[in-house]
Amino acid sequence: MVRRLGALGGTALAGAMAAMLAAPQPALAFKLFGYSFFESDEKPASPDAQPYTVDVKVTTQDDDLADRLRAASLLYANKDDTPPPSTPAFLSRARAEYERILAALYANGRYGGTIGISVAGRPLEQVAADATLPHPVPVTISIDPGPAFTFGSVVIKGRAPASDADDNPKIMTPEKLGLAPGKPARSETVLQSEQALVDEWRRLGYPKAQPLPRNVDADHKTDRLNVAIGVDSGRAAVYGPIAVTGTTDMDPDFVARQTGLVPGQRYDPADIDRAMRRLRHLQVFSSTRIVEDGAIAPNGALGMTVNVAERPQHVFGVGASYSSLDGAGAQAYWEHRNLFGEAERLRFDAQVSGIDNADPRKFTYLGGVTFIKPGVFTPFTDLTANLTASREVYDPYAQNTFGGRIGLSHEFSDQLTGKIAISGEYDRVEDAYNRYNPATQSFGTRDLTFISLPGELSYDGTDDKLEPTRGFRAKLSLEPFYEASYGNGGLISRIDASTYYAVDHDGRFVIAARAAVGSIVGAPADELPANRLFFAGGGGSVRGYAYRSLGPTITTVDGKDWVVGGRSLVEGSLEFRARITDSIGIVPFIDAGGAFASSYPDFSQDIKIGAGLGLRYYTGLGAIRVDVATPVNRDKGDSLVALYIGLGEAF
Repeated sequence: MVRRLGALGGTALAGAMAAMLAAPQPALAFKLFGYSFFESDEKPASPDAQPYTVDVKVTTQDDDLADRLRAASLLYANKDDTPPPSTPAFLSRARAEYERILAALYANGRYGGTIGISVAGRPLEQVAADATLPHPVPVTISIDPGPAFTFGSVVIKGRAPASDADDNPKIMTPEKLGLAPGKPARSETVLQSEQALVDEWRRLGYPKAQPLPRNVDADHKTDRLNVAIGVDSGRAAVYGPIAVTGTTDMDPDFVARQTGLVPGQRYDPADIDRAMRRLRHLQVFSSTRIVEDGAIAPNGALGMTVNVAERPQHVFGVGASYSSLDGAGAQAYWEHRNLFGEAERLRFDAQVSGIDNADPRKFTYLGGVTFIKPGVFTPFTDLTANLTASREVYDPYAQNTFGGRIGLSHEFSDQLTGKIAISGEYDRVEDAYNRYNPATQSFGTRDLTFISLPGELSYDGTDDKLEPTRGFRAKLSLEPFYEASYGNGGLISRIDASTYYAVDHDGRFVIAARAAVGSIVGAPADELPANRLFFAGGGGSVRGYAYRSLGPTITTVDGKDWVVGGRSLVEGSLEFRARITDSIGIVPFIDAGGAFASSYPDFSQDIKIGAGLGLRYYTGLGAIRVDVATPVNRDKGDSLVALYIGLGEAF
């Protein structure tokens, strides 16, 4: 059977694309430790089922094209699954193959192809619905893709005026999508270009822009696809009244305010996206939707309705954990998610680890209460206050802390956020050598009263929060402080930055790099809380070395070297992230870094280097990360191999 494209209108092209995109994808089932995951729940075949075998023959030297066309066949994709329940159902599925494969041909710029389907040696069209067929019945699908078409003439009507957004690499235009003479004439390029034209007008404040009827003609003499598309901009609009539905305990006026949508302000779809993020940030809704009115009012106002469904107000959780670093542990929390009707959150946390150790001095614990009030001053400003009591036990030190903090965080834009707070704490710190050898001290035991003004400015210009492939991130942290016990004032500062470069168009192969520099001025290390000092080593630092195992050392009177915190830090990492399949990736990496006694990095000392290989399993929540690393310049006592497991990329 031959399918050729002469004049292809909107319904045919969109239908072909929809048929292709609607193809079900096979699930991946596996067993682990005797348990089955993602197994198919299909029922056994009925007695009237029609089993079949299928052979898809593609006349082309392009193996990649042949694979895509085979994947478009539902019969081929489901050949190993439960067969159709009856012969008529089988024949119906077989007849649908024409449209599905035709859509795949169009998607690959093939408009002069031929498709032939035979069932038990007869053309499909000659097989009656009540025919008696063999079990299994052989099916042959023959596809000749024909020549590859390119775009010929391209006419665009009613295009929006140029704007600064056109220079944004994240914003698509017909030209960026490849709608230009001589480019491959893929059907999806036409559909995506129409949406890009609509989006151009919407960004300029025209919410009801819509495509005009398209005219697409395939010239089989020249293998050209001539395209004429356009857009009707409609009217410009401003925001009208903001209505809220679905609230029970939440204040609807607060919900409307938190969207940040201001009646009378020019419509912008970016505002809608930002409003959705703000509402999700409240953590009180199980679902959120912002619906535009169907028509713009005569005065140019477009009303908006916020539809929400509230989650239960109270939530609690308990858990247990084990790690080679902290040993066995337990955690619990209780949270009220809507204290006074404006999404105020009150949370109590408690956790303990190292409880499998016979020595209580090695327990690590934390207890705390946190209050968060969103939307203070502006919809984009949150207030956070907390009190905590904790004990940290690591190889270099043990520290008991009681403290509190109150601060503000503000979202300046989609990329830029800032935080500032007032913090006060009392600390008792013991260095590791003194804990186990009280007769001979290095830093010794110290009691500190630490008051500070921590601030942070973060920029995220990447294309994806979880799996970035392009762009860069940077964070500047500054913490001026005064320590009352010794009378020291000073500044703790740190800069972290990372950048991502996709080698290929689809972002499957990415070069990622990270660097960090930190410094403390104004106080000696032995007159500061240990958790403010700098250490290197571990999964988020220099892999291959133990957590917080790298830093300046002190040689005690018995001739042993003990790691103590430093007043400066430098770190760097380089990764090559390669997706082998949609779910599996490998990441070779190299890390380097160290912490130093001086206030500025001292490169005359050894910079420790770790290298290794990582495995990634990609999920909707981020990558499950497994990294194996080894120290390149290993010292006596360092492990030969270190294993790190976590959720999300290392940076």
